[in-house]
Amino acid sequence: MDVFVVRHGQTEWNVKGLLQGSSDVELTDAGRAQAAATAQALAGLLGSQTTVVTSPLVRARDTADAIAGAIGAAVEVDERLRERAYGAWEGITPEKRESEWPEEVLAWRKYGSADVPGFEHHDTVRARMVEALEEWAERTPSTLLVVSHGSSARVGMQGVIGLSLDHRTLGNLGNAAWSRLTRRDCGDWTLERHNVTPETLGERP
Repeated sequence: MDVFVVRHGQTEWNVKGLLQGSSDVELTDAGRAQAAATAQALAGLLGSQTTVVTSPLVRARDTADAIAGAIGAAVEVDERLRERAYGAWEGITPEKRESEWPEEVLAWRKYGSADVPGFEHHDTVRARMVEALEEWAERTPSTLLVVSHGSSARVGMQGVIGLSLDHRTLGNLGNAAWSRLTRRDCGDWTLERHNVTPETLGERP
């Protein structure tokens, strides 16, 4: 089966370079336009029998609603698809983050995790994302489309295809971009395309 993993459209915090994590930040007008363009592009690939599942955060919900509306599908919500929590780092400037947590920022850049209050580490994010992806794929009769977030989507995809989380072996999705995976059985996944946008959809893999 095909599984599409989509990142939400642009938010104001994306523009400002702020970590959003569990904070509920709405799409900008540009983000809504991105979601609409992605919805139209995916409508040519997906049918109304597609199962659409989203993170509960509004930026993902609104993106999922745009896609589901374009293909005539319903939307399911799964808490496990939410973004990684960044704790004390959410909503603060990069400058403040680096001045108050210099060692933690270095560790985050090198390993992807940091000892910061409320920061959700790789293993926890991977476990819930893999569980959600496998569970929804198992119960989905046709195509599955998941709308999530930059960090959680990356870690989840690394988890299902068996890539190490020690390093950033797979880049984050851009706003309203998607990846396409195939799943043959539980634990048997292949990443077919990554970081596809309406503009790059026709390009060769």
